[in-house]
Amino acid sequence: MTSESNDYLPVMYRTRLVDVVNQIGGVSMHQIKVQLSDKNGHSQMLLSPAETVETIKQNSSSWVYADNQKIDPGQVDEANLSTVSSVRIVSGLVGGC
Repeated sequence: MTSESNDYLPVMYRTRLVDVVNQIGGVSMHQIKVQLSDKNGHSQMLLSPAETVETIKQNSSSWVYADNQKIDPGQVDEANLSTVSSVRIVSGLVGGC
């Protein structure tokens, strides 16, 4: 693929999954890549900050990572997630002998 071919997309038209911004009703809507791992397996979703907060609340006993930083699920709101591109929700590890 070269810049002379018709298949080439200029940089301004390319997007990464974690940077997706959709135009909905003329308003820009930030979306977050959410990875959820639990006893049922692994799923991946693209959610709004509000939907992400709801998913975190539904899994409040799990460990939550926002952009690879562990966060407290009880202190997350939409404002905290306004600049986050990815969230991982995983079952907490329990150690012992």
